[in-house]
Amino acid sequence: MCAVEFRKITEGGERVPNPPGPQRLTLPPTVVASHLESCAGELATSLTASGTAATVPELLQVVEHLIAGQHALAVALEGLAVRVGGAGDGALAAAPEVDVGVVTEVLRAAATAVGCSAEALAESLPSFECVSESVAPDTRL
Repeated sequence: MCAVEFRKITEGGERVPNPPGPQRLTLPPTVVASHLESCAGELATSLTASGTAATVPELLQVVEHLIAGQHALAVALEGLAVRVGGAGDGALAAAPEVDVGVVTEVLRAAATAVGCSAEALAESLPSFECVSESVAPDTRL
């Protein structure tokens, strides 16, 4: 789902791709989420009317990255829902059961919403591509 390919470095210093499938991050989720928030804020600022102009093909790439990012966010939200929901009898046993249920359900709904947003953007890619091909490659917006 994610367009980023994680890499590792062997003992000899050679960079090789990690095997496909879920990867374990070495950074805590709070650090990764904070980085995501910062990057999303920068992207939002750059895409406002006063932000830096970009070519239409560049904006198409932005949309493609947003789709991949939203798919990854949907997986993350669902994973969080599973963790919270599964901890109701253990680590979260002291928390009110109804609240654990509400949080779990809201996380699942958010995962679905983000996934649907990614799919809607993905379905519009042919139109984005048509717009991109219809203008000069250096057209800036």
